[in-house]
Amino acid sequence: MRLHRFYIDEPVGNKTELKVSSAELANQIRRVFRLKTGDSVVVFDGSGFDYECRIGASSGDEVKSVKNLVTLDVVTTMKIRYMPVRDIYLCAAVVKKDTFEWIVEKATELGVTHIIPVMAERSEKKALNMGRLQKIAVEASEQSGRGNVPTIHQIMSLKETVELLKGEGASDLKRFTQVKCSLIAFHTDAESFNPQDVPRDIPIAIFIGPEGGWSIDEIDLFHKNQVSVVCLGPQVLRAETAVIAALSEVVFR
Repeated sequence: MRLHRFYIDEPVGNKTELKVSSAELANQIRRVFRLKTGDSVVVFDGSGFDYECRIGASSGDEVKSVKNLVTLDVVTTMKIRYMPVRDIYLCAAVVKKDTFEWIVEKATELGVTHIIPVMAERSEKKALNMGRLQKIAVEASEQSGRGNVPTIHQIMSLKETVELLKGEGASDLKRFTQVKCSLIAFHTDAESFNPQDVPRDIPIAIFIGPEGGWSIDEIDLFHKNQVSVVCLGPQVLRAETAVIAALSEVVFR
């Protein structure tokens, strides 16, 4: 039987016992999944390892408050099968809430390391629930067997995003990558995308527009900043479909 898998936001290292102080995680273990003392679970901390643990007796079988600690005894350390080794930045235009949440979930499963919501000219929605997006990313990492959780950034303008990825921004935010990065924008009216043209040994940033696509001014911004503008095919794809199609070309080729 497959064990329940949870992300913990603290390094495990050589510890033999973990004290889960997160009220939300304690609630998941005890009340949602109804796990008891002696039951086994798997936890991961983003280091590239899974840790099989048993729920310790000190946790108690009945938790009256989710603030109570859950103690885990580390039994086995296993190297994770799936750990993204390449930085992939998904710069996705802000779309309606349910759609963007779906994008975060699937992008996490596909190995994206950074998700940057971009405020495009044709974005109809202007805000996102960042806490919920982070929770979705954690749950998708747990479910998919991934070894870490992607970073979800605050909403940025397209200009700021491009400049930051090129290391030219005036923002207080640190540059995401210190090495050369391939920047690719997908648009319906462009030359076909050839994955073989993208080096595999450097980070890649993928720009996906909103419903209606990028505006003329946004396409001009891409060209002025040497961002490659390409298309996936003659079809007009929904934003979430374009995300999956573009990432699949990059991840599975």
